[in-house]
Amino acid sequence: MAHYNGRMRWLVILCLVAIVVSMASALVYLFRDGGQGGNRMLRALTIRVAISVGLFIFLMASYKFGLIGPGGVGK
Repeated sequence: MAHYNGRMRWLVILCLVAIVVSMASALVYLFRDGGQGGNRMLRALTIRVAISVGLFIFLMASYKFGLIGPGGVGK
């Protein structure tokens, strides 16, 4: 079980970093495009939402299958 705990922890951290990067890129696109035609900003925010929903579903499934407990990974 300890083998999965390290991988799961890094997967969650990687997803959180990807969410922050997507938010930052949307902010950059907002300033660069001047608020006009925000297709790139919309795409970045859509990616953020997709990663967030995917992470939520992954965490709920991990809890359901007993891979994580109420106290976190490995508990």
